[in-house]
Amino acid sequence: MMNRGRGGASPQWLPFDLPVTPPVADRIGARFGTRDAAQAFDLDFRCCGPRLADEPARWRESFAALGVALPPGAEIRALGEVLVPSAHATPGGAYHLREKFYPLAGLASPEQLRALPWPDLDTALTAGTLAEDVAAIHAAGKVAVCNMEVTVFESAWYRRGMDVLFEDLIEGNEIGAWLLDWFTEFSVRRARLVARAGVDVAGLGDDVGTQRGMMMSVPFWRRHLKPRLKRVIDALRENQTRPLWVRYHSDGDIRPVIDELVEIGVDILNPVQPECLPPAGVIAEHRHHLKFWGMVGTQTTMPFGTPGEVRAVVAECARFAREGAGIVVAPTHVLEPDVPWENIEALADAVRAARL
Repeated sequence: MMNRGRGGASPQWLPFDLPVTPPVADRIGARFGTRDAAQAFDLDFRCCGPRLADEPARWRESFAALGVALPPGAEIRALGEVLVPSAHATPGGAYHLREKFYPLAGLASPEQLRALPWPDLDTALTAGTLAEDVAAIHAAGKVAVCNMEVTVFESAWYRRGMDVLFEDLIEGNEIGAWLLDWFTEFSVRRARLVARAGVDVAGLGDDVGTQRGMMMSVPFWRRHLKPRLKRVIDALRENQTRPLWVRYHSDGDIRPVIDELVEIGVDILNPVQPECLPPAGVIAEHRHHLKFWGMVGTQTTMPFGTPGEVRAVVAECARFAREGAGIVVAPTHVLEPDVPWENIEALADAVRAARL
């Protein structure tokens, strides 16, 4: 298993993770009597995290007071994120799909932004039973993971809109910087709680890549996102009570910033998306200072490959591990309902049968 320090160790088996969408969880439940993929497939990881006190009704009232008209069926999630039913048919039983609505896109002044019911950063999050949850995970011989993805950039644009947020940052509009700063501080508070509770893996991340390269210039990323991400990682390191791995998630080809992610404290790259990142090349270049989580393509192999092709990818992961790379076998993103069950079984069976 992957060593829980920052050093290296020979793995005893291939660690396995299996993120799924609700329709796939339904299929798992029908076969195993639990919708929890971690339990059904005896995965190596268990999720846990602090508790967030949130008040959707207050957000709805505040949006109305600012003249923000929410679409019919709008669902207000934590901290003012708004989802609406998809206007398109959801193929393949993908009932979980929603569309984003950007309630802050039309705000014109920082005063309007500050009038919203942002919770007090010192009291919004509580540890709750987190320490006890972590202890139970460790007692079961599993790795405790806190998923803190959508860390700063995505949290801001999910509410403001990506195009409007980019305009804010380019033109110096205070709203964009205020949102990035608020979510940075929120993530710092969460990081402190997670590290103090003894979590093993803290998952950070904001998608900053496309399949043709970065979605923004590297200087733009360095100015607006890198220092804020570093603050969150520093909070994890300063408050950790045991060895802690920092995992960073971004879809796409983010090779131009991988070295700088390592520089600010990232330990694990998630994923190595084979449709745009050649796994052999990325692992060869970065294996001495990074581990790799997720190389089984969810755009290609899992939905459209054969069980044999799934097993071949797992065999390649095992080869990388035997050669000294730190590998967690996992799909590169959540499994959608178009993935054949035979491929899910092939993935799980191949991981269990792998020899290192």
